[in-house]
Amino acid sequence: MILQRLSKAIREQNWFAVALEFVIVIAGVVIGFQITEWRAHEARVVQATNMTQNLIEDLRDEEWRIRATRNYLRDVVLAGETALAGIAGEREMSDETLVINGFRASQYFYSGIIRSTYDELVAKGDINLLENNALREAAIEYYNSSTSGLATEIDANTPYRNTLRQLIDPELHRALVRVCSEGSGVGIGNEAGIVDILSFECSIDGYDAEIALMAAQLRENDALIRALRWRVNEADQQHSSMEYYFDLLRTALTHGDDSEMTP
Repeated sequence: MILQRLSKAIREQNWFAVALEFVIVIAGVVIGFQITEWRAHEARVVQATNMTQNLIEDLRDEEWRIRATRNYLRDVVLAGETALAGIAGEREMSDETLVINGFRASQYFYSGIIRSTYDELVAKGDINLLENNALREAAIEYYNSSTSGLATEIDANTPYRNTLRQLIDPELHRALVRVCSEGSGVGIGNEAGIVDILSFECSIDGYDAEIALMAAQLRENDALIRALRWRVNEADQQHSSMEYYFDLLRTALTHGDDSEMTP
């Protein structure tokens, strides 16, 4: 229709009409571009909002995972130091208490790193969609840390764990796992389950002979004692690393939204 009117105006040499039709065409194109750009901007805003919220949710789950690992390592160190004190005669200790603490010092905690949103942002080149600079920089620093550092307890095969499991009676070990390790219900967001994740009271009945044999190994096996000291020192260092990552996540989440952080 516009082309027909324009052709007619040119044939009639109606230059005012020609100019008016050009103005209408140009205005239509400009308005069309503006509408397209506005829609694209709105889509980016929605995408940025969704990705930011998804990242915050991932970081909240990571904050729980780091606290759980930190608490677990704290309890592993406590158990190991308690066992070493009993072995050295610094504390009067029953065979059962010694074996329980020796067993707990061999335990480890692992929960996979939650990073799907961050990896999606990086893979698509959309990391700058995060307009919150503090959140973006903290997330980059956190997720670019070493995988082994973030996971910490990914390798269960510590020398102490391996040595202990070569010596402990299988039935006694199964009982210790069942009664004295963390509960199977410890999952992301379970706050109550990680308070005393490995330091709750427990007792083993019906394994007196097996406990006595294992306690003797803990008291007399030099290789096992050296491995226990190694385990305590490593777990203590890993606990310090978890404190650093925990503080980093608190910073990210504090800048991510205004909700109250879990102490």
